Amino acid sequence: MSVSARDVMKLIDAWHPRGCKTEKDLERSLHKHLEKNIPDLDVQMQYASGRVKGDICVGHKVLIEMKDSLKSTGQVQRLLGQLDIYASQWKKEVVVVICGDSQRDLVKVVTDKVKSLVPQGFFDEQKIFLVVRGSGAPRKEKSFLDELFG
Repeated sequence: MSVSARDVMKLIDAWHPRGCKTEKDLERSLHKHLEKNIPDLDVQMQYASGRVKGDICVGHKVLIEMKDSLKSTGQVQRLLGQLDIYASQWKKEVVVVICGDSQRDLVKVVTDKVKSLVPQGFFDEQKIFLVVRGSGAPRKEKSFLDELFG
């Protein structure tokens, strides 16, 4: 069985962590959720290959980097550095998951970085994806009907 970043992102959308107080708790919860939902694939925590390190690796193909509550410029700068390493040294796909109470302006910096890493070539495929859950997620635009009947 093969897995893609889009498959993993669908599973992340269906993941509902409960009682997680730390980033490590979130990693364990997501790891357990992925193992349960894709039992045919190896789901490994704390994956490392050369300079590339990730929190979870699915099927030796999709690397997951988790961040809980982005609240400082230092955290964002570290993540931007990790994204550069993934872009240059990991030939497969990466899903960055930002959870918790994150500052929107910092999430936007990460979003812009991920967008800048999308290849411009017609045949090149996107390798790095971003999932934002929690308070840092972009607000949904309200429709006219939501405003009327809200």
